[in-house]
This record gives sequence, structure tokens and C-alpha cells, in this order.
Amino acid sequence: MKLNISNPYTGLQKCIEINDEEKLSIFYGKKMGQEIEVDKLGDEFKGYVLRITGGNDKQGFTMKQGVLVQGRVRLLMGAGHKCYRPRRTGERKRKSVRGCIAGADLSALSLAVAKTGAQDIAGLTDDKKPRRLGPKRATRIRKLFNVKKNEDVRRFVVLYRRAIKKEGSDKTRYKCPKIQRLITDRRVTRKRIQKREKKERYQASKKDAEAYQKLVDKVRADKRAALAKKRREEKAAKEEPKKVVEQPKKAETKKAAPKDAKKTAAPKDAKKTTKK
Repeated sequence: MKLNISNPYTGLQKCIEINDEEKLSIFYGKKMGQEIEVDKLGDEFKGYVLRITGGNDKQGFTMKQGVLVQGRVRLLMGAGHKCYRPRRTGERKRKSVRGCIAGADLSALSLAVAKTGAQDIAGLTDDKKPRRLGPKRATRIRKLFNVKKNEDVRRFVVLYRRAIKKEGSDKTRYKCPKIQRLITDRRVTRKRIQKREKKERYQASKKDAEAYQKLVDKVRADKRAALAKKRREEKAAKEEPKKVVEQPKKAETKKAAPKDAKKTAAPKDAKKTTKK
């Protein structure tokens, strides 16, 4: 098994290969993040304490923190999960990962020096390699150099040098990274202006909303008044008695008797008596 040991205090890194199972048994059953005393690895490691930071098995599957298994499992992963990069928005996929418990199936184990011993290890603690690149975030620069809040962070940015070889001259250029999340007077002023404009927009919209609500209430009140007036008129019209209109009477005319009707015929019995 390969042991990839890094020393964050000196910036050095060393890879050693150990095939003795007895020496490697001190790592078996340990989880990522645990600190282990490695005196069994040899005399040069006496007093050293190493912390497990990761590793991968013989098939190349990396160890994943939080998976409490001494083997390989398939997990449904999405955006934000380690060991997986989604190709589309909202994509999820089942991927194989190695558990965070170390075992004999590992081919490489990553370790970090948590505590150094009495003896120096060649290539790990005997030298110091300066950091080529420093932190870019303002809070991390303050933390690294113990900068106070009222001090200017821009004076503590780590510059990195780069030699440029040209014909006839050897120049060394200095480059400075852009500080992220830097709060300056200009930024404070801009934020104050934005805050004031936001407040003014809120007050203006609130005022417009109140005026609109008043107009809506007025229109609704007018509609209600008109409807009430209409209903009152209809009710009053129903309660009034209906007036009977008298039609003019036609004049009565007597029919005149015909002239021939003046002579009245004698009864039939009278005629019979006269003949006798």
C-alpha cells in the first residue's frame, strides 16, 4: 500500500510504499479524520501522529467521508455531492464510492502530519517550502497574518514571482491576486446608496398602493350607492297604487221606426168574423 504523507507546516509531501501487513494493520478499521500514532512504521516515525485524510481502493474508487462502510457502495448523488459532477441541471446518478473506513483493499492512503516526533524525516520535515500562492479571500488573509479589523488587508496579499526570459534581459514579474469579499469605503458608500434607494422605492410603492386602494374604495362606494338608489326606486314603484283610467262612454241613439210600420195588422180572428 502506498502512503502519501503531507506536512501542512512545511509544505512538503512524501510518498512511501509499505507491503508489510503487520505495519499497515494500525490503519485498518480507522475512519477518515482519525489521528493515529505510527511508531510501528519505523524508528524514524517515533512520536509522529498522522491523520487520515482520504484514499482510494485498487479499482480507483475514492473514499467518501460519512459513508461508514469498509467497502464499496452505490449512492444516488446529485448537485453538491462530492465524487460526482452533474452534467445537467437537476441530474442525479447512482455512483460507486468507497466507504470512509480504511481496510486491506486500499491501494493508496492519504495522511497528514498532526504531530511531529523527535527525529526529522527526509523530504517531509527537514526543509521548508514557502507557499507560492496565498489566500485570496479577505477573511482568510486576516486569519493567516493575524490582521486586525481596522488594518488594510491589501498590504498583506502574497505576491507571486514569475521569471520572464527574453532576449538580452531577465526580468522577474510580480503578480497580485484580486482580493475576494474585500470591504472598502467605496463599497460601503455604494451599499448605503443602494439601501437608501431601496427604502425610497418601498415608500413610493407603498404610497402608490395606498392611493390606488383609495381609488378602488371610492369606485366601489359609488357603485354600491348607485345600486342602492336603483333598488329604492324599484321598490317605490312597486308600492304605488295603479291609477284606473276611465274610458269615455258612447252616446245612446234610438233607432227610428220605419214608415210602413205605422199601420198595424188586424188579428186573424177578426178577419174571419167579418166574412160571415
